[in-house]
Amino acid sequence: MSEIKAIIVDDEQHCIDALQAMLQKKCPEVTVLAGVNSVEEARRVIDELGPDLVFLDVEMPHQNGFELLKQYDRILFDVIFTTAYEQYALKAIKFNALDYLLKPFSVQDLQEALRKFQERRAGKGADPAIAPLEVFLQNMKTMQQSNKKIALPTINGLVFMPVQNIVRCESTGNYTKLFFTDRKQLLVSKPLKEFEELLTDVDFFRVHNSHLINLQQMESYIQGEGGFALMSDGTQVEVSRRRKADFLKKAMQF
Repeated sequence: MSEIKAIIVDDEQHCIDALQAMLQKKCPEVTVLAGVNSVEEARRVIDELGPDLVFLDVEMPHQNGFELLKQYDRILFDVIFTTAYEQYALKAIKFNALDYLLKPFSVQDLQEALRKFQERRAGKGADPAIAPLEVFLQNMKTMQQSNKKIALPTINGLVFMPVQNIVRCESTGNYTKLFFTDRKQLLVSKPLKEFEELLTDVDFFRVHNSHLINLQQMESYIQGEGGFALMSDGTQVEVSRRRKADFLKKAMQF
């Protein structure tokens, strides 16, 4: 296993010390080049030492971890975010299929994040995370749905698709089939619940146990016991009776 040169960025020194000790004891393939407490220090050390990987705290005083990444036109290192806040920031990270460690994390969590990093590096050469990070930063700059993309894992890697191009998501067990405005389909190895968690805030609604729809792509609603949503691709998606009231309330906002 090849050496991984890493930098830890966290405003709390005890978090740096704990992560460094965990890496030294359980992940000998990682060499920690430095631990720094601010975005300003991180920029200087990254430029000087050229790490393969940065463990980056999300919430820090003055400037957060995202603001560090915004300073780079081209990101030549991978990132594993560390955060204690399972809120907006974490959703944004998951939206783009980036790695994160939710504090407090275990040795197993750390080793799994490193395993994913090694797989990406082996498969994509020297710049394993550039595309996901660049899409992530693009999404952080604009919160308009029309400009957002979502990272979709496939057999060959990641596909980045504009959210507005998704018509609907259909559950197929532990997989989800996505239907797009150009009539293409994509089967993704994630359950529908994960897409519901990621997309509810950008005008998607789970109308049925098996269906999540993009309300921006709904053309009309057909009354019934639960009713049906007529989508832009011509499909009629059943609305469950128990979700009907919430669905209509949400749909009336458009």
